[in-house]
Amino acid sequence: MPELQVGVVGAGLLGSAHARNLDENPQTQVAAVCDLRLETAQAVAAPLGAQAYGDIQEMLQAHVLDLVVVATPDPYHREPSMAAMQAGVPNILQEKPLATTVEDALALYEAAEQRGTRFFINYANRTAPMDIATCYVIRQGLLGDVVYGESRLDDNISVPTRLWGERSQAWAAGSSTAHFLLSHVVDLLRWYLHPAEVQEVCAVKQERVLGFTPDLYDAQLLFDNGARIRVKAEWIKHMDELVEFYMAFSGSEGMLIYNKLAAFGARPSWRANLSQQLDTEALLAHQNALLEAGANLRALVHRPTPAAVGLATEGETARALESWDHSLGKSMALQDYIVDAILGDTLEPESWKGPGPLPTHHDGLLQSLVVSAIIRSADEGRVVALSELA
Repeated sequence: MPELQVGVVGAGLLGSAHARNLDENPQTQVAAVCDLRLETAQAVAAPLGAQAYGDIQEMLQAHVLDLVVVATPDPYHREPSMAAMQAGVPNILQEKPLATTVEDALALYEAAEQRGTRFFINYANRTAPMDIATCYVIRQGLLGDVVYGESRLDDNISVPTRLWGERSQAWAAGSSTAHFLLSHVVDLLRWYLHPAEVQEVCAVKQERVLGFTPDLYDAQLLFDNGARIRVKAEWIKHMDELVEFYMAFSGSEGMLIYNKLAAFGARPSWRANLSQQLDTEALLAHQNALLEAGANLRALVHRPTPAAVGLATEGETARALESWDHSLGKSMALQDYIVDAILGDTLEPESWKGPGPLPTHHDGLLQSLVVSAIIRSADEGRVVALSELA
């Protein structure tokens, strides 16, 4: 017998995926699906034996729900999440970002704090094995101090123009690459570099192609530990892939390169050249710890290539971890951990192998503030301190 009764709000691409995945989990039952387009809600609800609603208040009045999933478009998270909390729903799982305005983000955060609602954000990238490995390597100091990093997360131009059918332009106009793409990146960076936080932002944007939303944002994030990370996201690329995602980090003692979603001519790959303070026994211990966390990496003890002869004396060995053709994991994988967290009354269920607790409204607020600072910096042409927003 399923232990959690679930309602899903928003029956689009993500909402329908949430509903299907929850239907497959033996610990949950999708009791209701809500969408402003009632026929869309019915199409998702019917195969699951759930009730369909066109109004969230109707759904909340008709059912006693343990969990509400909010998968509405980016600008429309506040109303359904607030309604669920006001109805006494004890657990919320909301799609990222927490909100697209500082006002909405603060309102949702404060409501969750006041009501004691367990409020999760679906930062699904945290479940990918190589993201867990990246977080582990940085937090363990295996690169030394991270000094600089860069991230490129780009979409094919079909995303803002065609992904949501006839609603695509209006949907994209209510969001941006800052909210839609950089929300992923900012959360990952905060997770990797914990406990460091973004201190200030300097950003630019371009508006030459689409007209109804910025083509791209490009920003420098300065963390309070001194790390400087460049983040860039565009959705005007005429490329063969739907998404390209690349990250790299330069440390005082090592470097990490991560082709998460590889561009043309590249392969999904991950490589960390580690601190030379690391001996072989420690290298193998880290490899084993990552294997237990679901990241299957090859450990290397090797001599640098001739191209790097100036970086190492003759005969000196280097240590590295690497992976090729990695899996991105299940698209709704975080959802299953969140169900376990709710049932176990913990933010770190035994099933969760990633570093730290699962992401909550606290992470959502800080991510939303950083993205809002990126947008403000680009709009006003100046450096924006995070202290200006909160």
